[in-house]
Amino acid sequence: MRKRYRKRWKKIRRRLRFWMRVLLLRVARPALYRLACLFTSIDPKLVLFANESVAEPGDNFIPIKDKLTALGYRCVYVGKVEEEPHWRRIMRMNRFYFTYARARAVFHVEFCSLTGYVKPRRGTDIVQLWHGCGAFKKFGYSTVYMSWGPNARSFKWFPVYRHTTYATVSSPEVIPQYMEALNLSESHIKPWGVPRTDFFFRKNIAEECRDDILLAFPDIGSRRIVLYAPTFRGNKMRKARHDNVLDYVQMADELGKSCALLLKPHPRSKTLIPVPEPGQTPFVFDAGYLPIERLLCAADLVITDYSSLIFEYALLERPMLFYAYDLAGYDSSRSFYYPYIEFVPGDLVWDTEDVVRGVRKNLLEGGFDKDQVVRFKERFMSACDGHSTDRILHNVLGI
Repeated sequence: MRKRYRKRWKKIRRRLRFWMRVLLLRVARPALYRLACLFTSIDPKLVLFANESVAEPGDNFIPIKDKLTALGYRCVYVGKVEEEPHWRRIMRMNRFYFTYARARAVFHVEFCSLTGYVKPRRGTDIVQLWHGCGAFKKFGYSTVYMSWGPNARSFKWFPVYRHTTYATVSSPEVIPQYMEALNLSESHIKPWGVPRTDFFFRKNIAEECRDDILLAFPDIGSRRIVLYAPTFRGNKMRKARHDNVLDYVQMADELGKSCALLLKPHPRSKTLIPVPEPGQTPFVFDAGYLPIERLLCAADLVITDYSSLIFEYALLERPMLFYAYDLAGYDSSRSFYYPYIEFVPGDLVWDTEDVVRGVRKNLLEGGFDKDQVVRFKERFMSACDGHSTDRILHNVLGI
């Protein structure tokens, strides 16, 4: 009897939480925003950046923010706040919606509940920059009913992307995928490029980044740099993890004289890749704290799996290996927009021995098929030419 009662009460509490969320996101917040609109007008020099996932502005925000600041715009960033008292959160929400009511534009890099359910007033644009280039792993509406994604009921009640004015993408090739993922019409998806890719077109950036890496890890010396940057595993972001499957000792024995291995775990992962002590495998270095764009520019070869960093790295036209040891399981739980084996611009490797052979072939023996990477770049990154930031600001703000 008690077990049945607890089960029923748990179900009631779930429904209460759901309807409380509906009231908050679809009634209370829009009402607060409309109230703010009554007492304010749009400031043409005010731009808002919002991301509820991280505390600091990310790499797609920074080029936009820096450019606008230099032009005299006021840029306001709203990010994640840890362990915030309830009363302070209420006050912050009040301030946010008064800022939102005055903003000329709002930039996002993923879904954001702060504005997702609040239709902006006329004169305010919401711009979705997204945090990845191209279209690789499925996301958004494309993942409905998958173990990774939400169910259709959630998107019905909380259509978080519906008020997006523009969503910028890296090439016309991926417009259909973003239309599906964000549930937007073609007129909203614009191949204006990705702001953070402008970094890769700076003069002498590869040499500069290699010098930075050698300053951080002088033991690399004159060896070639191999970057291992896998994405996380797990069906939920809060449970993101790494599977530690490479044999670094074997790799050191066979590649250590000619190569150095930098390890860069996914920033959302809760478990890090174990880095052996330098005395054990002196060619392994923990680069987890270094910016991924600088690591990519310094790397002579990248080993990854299902990470969208392959699109940025393709701009450099360098070799990649795809360590897809769990492809079948990953495909069934997350799925891809393109058939994985036909899509990736590099050799597939399945274990440590394959990785060693792939590094030797592509980096040390001249077996790298550069044309394959160039074709991939032209297909998926054609709008990324070093001027993405300027193009987006011109089309959104007319500057």
